[in-house]
Amino acid sequence: MTYEEVQEILSSKKNIPYPKLMNIRQNIKYANLLYDNFAGEKGEFTAACQYIYEHIELKQYEGFSKILLSIAIEEMHHLELIGDLIKRLGKKPYYIDKNQCMWNANNIKYHFNNVYDMLMFNIESEKKAILGYKEAIKYTQNKSIKDLLERIILDEQTHLEIFNRLK
Repeated sequence: MTYEEVQEILSSKKNIPYPKLMNIRQNIKYANLLYDNFAGEKGEFTAACQYIYEHIELKQYEGFSKILLSIAIEEMHHLELIGDLIKRLGKKPYYIDKNQCMWNANNIKYHFNNVYDMLMFNIESEKKAILGYKEAIKYTQNKSIKDLLERIILDEQTHLEIFNRLK
């Protein structure tokens, strides 16, 4: 799979808009739950940092490195969306998990035996992110929040597809 093919896949999903959040009322309990998706061990902040690290580490493979950067940028967009949601729910978008543990660089995996192992790690991370969003959907009745999280899941499924095709 080439960088151009990945860009085409990512671009095709960009035509599907992210739903606007409507009727958001302050809900501290739900905001606290979203911290795992925001900056938990498998949250958006971790994913963006992981893929940026991999992008830098694998620069000798230009196309592959650029793919990782493109996915990292999409994860940063998710970070912004979830951070904005947390703020609208009445909390600050701190880099913490739902247990109030601060994010730290130990969430990043720095050592892989080979690129295949890295891809397998990324595949598992994307699967966990999808499960995390599906879990968060269960705890809200707000349709626009559910729609937003479903839209983010679509991106995560696309990342999963890309990593599976690269392995």
